[in-house]
Amino acid sequence: MDAEELQDALENTGLTSYQSDAYLAVLELGVAPAVTVARNCSVPVSQVYKVLRDLEEKGFVETIERDQLHVRPRDPDVVLDELRSTGQLLQQAADDIEDRWEQPKLYDDNGGVVKHQETLLERAKEAIAESDTLIEMVLSPEQFETLHPALVSARENGVIVRVTLYDNQDTDELATHLDVEAAVSELRLSYIPGPFLAVVDRGRCFFIPDASISDQHGLLVEDETLSFIFHWYFYTCNWALNDRAYVDAASGWTYVTLEGFVRDFTVLLDGGLDVSITAIGYDNEKRELRTVAGRVTDVTYTDDFRTSGPPSLEQLSGSLSVLLDLGPETYSIGSWGAVYEDMEVHRIEIDDISLSVTDDTEDLTPVHPVPQG
Repeated sequence: MDAEELQDALENTGLTSYQSDAYLAVLELGVAPAVTVARNCSVPVSQVYKVLRDLEEKGFVETIERDQLHVRPRDPDVVLDELRSTGQLLQQAADDIEDRWEQPKLYDDNGGVVKHQETLLERAKEAIAESDTLIEMVLSPEQFETLHPALVSARENGVIVRVTLYDNQDTDELATHLDVEAAVSELRLSYIPGPFLAVVDRGRCFFIPDASISDQHGLLVEDETLSFIFHWYFYTCNWALNDRAYVDAASGWTYVTLEGFVRDFTVLLDGGLDVSITAIGYDNEKRELRTVAGRVTDVTYTDDFRTSGPPSLEQLSGSLSVLLDLGPETYSIGSWGAVYEDMEVHRIEIDDISLSVTDDTEDLTPVHPVPQG
């Protein structure tokens, strides 16, 4: 490093150009009169005394009172500490600038590409911590452990967490290895590795096409319509067809999709059972969240031929509506993106299931099916 570069480095520690130039002159001269220092650097004689006193206060030099003021360099520990701390600060600043450049604006744009998986996982962790409704995820055991604290916090806040985990182990080993009970409402297993996906509260989505590639880019989406597409990818390809490994009994009667509720209850409703539910969602007329409770009176969906068995996902992927008897009114609830129904439902709680009362029967003890999704 030449003298000019060294002077620039000293100025980065907070020295002025005069101070850094004078200090380099003192290093070369050793013990010398102040006037001699001035002659060997760019500092005017009229200012050299003040410059040297300032350097002394900073711990770079010490002055000696003789017939005229002399100066000598101090042990360079102070200087070295300043340079090293400045170097660390600059390195941290460089890293932070790189991170800020890589992070898309989370609320101003519809989304952005993130270059490092770690950055996307960190953004997903922040979204999970802020979640208040629903989290749908597909991920590896390693990613699950990384996000585990945030998932536990979300569950403690009442968020429904549905996770599909890539794993080659059987269910017993998996349950022993990972603490799933505190972190998920329901867990399913996939034995075919694939992407990382997190859909949070219907409006935020995090996606890595191939999480097994360390330098694979990721996609962050801040858009409800695009998140809807990823939700259906999750539901059809990574959830409905996979084996259930764990379900939290306390949330077993909570549905976060109308499709899941209809698949479980259509056969029972056709069999003469009365089903009463509480639905929580966005009221399209009042344009606000609303909670309603009533008895299910009808279910309609695409190609509704009411054959034996639950409707297929293909039938439920189109028009889907459930009517509730609220007493003074009939109220319709629809799935994600509902336009014509009164409500876009976000959560369904099962309140009661019983045999319908007719002239020949009495109301019997409630019965419950086994929820499937």
